[in-house]
Amino acid sequence: MALQGKDKQIIELSIELAKKLKDQEFKQAWTMAGELSSLLKNDEELQLPYQVIECIKKDLSSYYEMNKQLNKVTTRAFAIGSSFERSASI
Repeated sequence: MALQGKDKQIIELSIELAKKLKDQEFKQAWTMAGELSSLLKNDEELQLPYQVIECIKKDLSSYYEMNKQLNKVTTRAFAIGSSFERSASI
């Protein structure tokens, strides 16, 4: 299957997003996830198999949930770090 247009962009972005996540480049992953989400808005015009589109949407949803949890952990780590600073400033 020769991919063109939005179909090709979706597959390429999915592959690049996978790399960013595996390399723990979360800020870049966030941007790519937004682009991918935007491309998937009108999936009626896509030529990709339905199962592929649904799997990518499911993975994207999982990514957003993971990112939400990551943000919570990052916020908590900052708070603990701030507490260490206060405790150590004698």
